[in-house]
Amino acid sequence: MNKREALRKFGFYIIIALALANFLVKPLQTRLKEAESMLNQLKHTYFMKRELYERRLSQIKPKEREEKKLDTKDLSLLYPQDWTYNAIRGKLLKWLIAKAEEKNLAVINFELLEVKKGPEVSEIPIVLRLRGDVKPFLEFLKTVETAEKLIIVRNLEVIPSRPDFTINLTLSVFRREM
Repeated sequence: MNKREALRKFGFYIIIALALANFLVKPLQTRLKEAESMLNQLKHTYFMKRELYERRLSQIKPKEREEKKLDTKDLSLLYPQDWTYNAIRGKLLKWLIAKAEEKNLAVINFELLEVKKGPEVSEIPIVLRLRGDVKPFLEFLKTVETAEKLIIVRNLEVIPSRPDFTINLTLSVFRREM
């Protein structure tokens, strides 16, 4: 009987262990199935988005080819390749300082930043620090906007300082490289 009781105890422990394993494994198994279902949905979504992206890309490429043919009007907004970077900077600075002084803005200082060279177009940035009122500065910006060459305002910071404002302005002009 001793063997029988030991076997019963062993069987009882095995049943308890299997019941515990069942309670632990079943929830994990359902979580695994839910995760697998979510992964399949994400995969399906990814493949659909990829297909849409490839379609869009195939539609955009012909448009880009057309856009790459620049008009001579667009090219006239850029400085020609035979101008040096320093000549462009000098001309632009003289023009900016003259226009700022016309609008009663004091030029505190300027900074010549490093040229960002590109295969087709190079960007020539300049930081200009001005002091004056906001209204003349807005008129100055309108003048800059109507310049014969393309001038882009990259950064604008207006700092109140008694009795007027200090204005930090980062401008960029462009030179064609082709």
